[in-house]
Amino acid sequence: MNYFVNVEDLMNLERQGKWEAARELLSERWKEERQNSKYLIRLLGECWHVLSLWDCCINTENLSFQAFQNTLIECTEFGLQNFKNDPYFLCMAGYMISTLPHLFYHNDTGNSYAEWEQKGIVMLFEASELAPHDEVAKVLYLGYTSKFQQYNDAKKSLSLKLSSLFPEETELETYFKSILSI
Repeated sequence: MNYFVNVEDLMNLERQGKWEAARELLSERWKEERQNSKYLIRLLGECWHVLSLWDCCINTENLSFQAFQNTLIECTEFGLQNFKNDPYFLCMAGYMISTLPHLFYHNDTGNSYAEWEQKGIVMLFEASELAPHDEVAKVLYLGYTSKFQQYNDAKKSLSLKLSSLFPEETELETYFKSILSI
């Protein structure tokens, strides 16, 4: 079972540094299947990944931070309205929100950072409750708890399955394989 939906040509676009073309490709796929959380997460994840590496590890010349963030926020809002009981959406979006909450809102007044961070952690908890056999959700949630032995045991078990869960070499799959391996 692939954890992320395979999208033809995505890996080629990423390897060429064509991030805007990748965003457009994934946006088109999501528009074709708007009620499919796998396409939503693929687009949300690509935007999250690009924004997380902005001016650090990728060439952002001719890219719009605002366009990527707007797409990220649009996908998140759509997901929160339409997939609030979908463990896959809760897991992936929850992780992305909890790690980089500042990307999920435009206004940095008040406690938005802490509120979004907490929202992401709650989403991870809900994902692990709704899908207790989803080892990815379990490991990602346990990473936010003080249950270190459970976390290490779950991560060790999951580590053996990473190549089948994330068989492609897209940026997002490579990232998750690296953080979930022991």
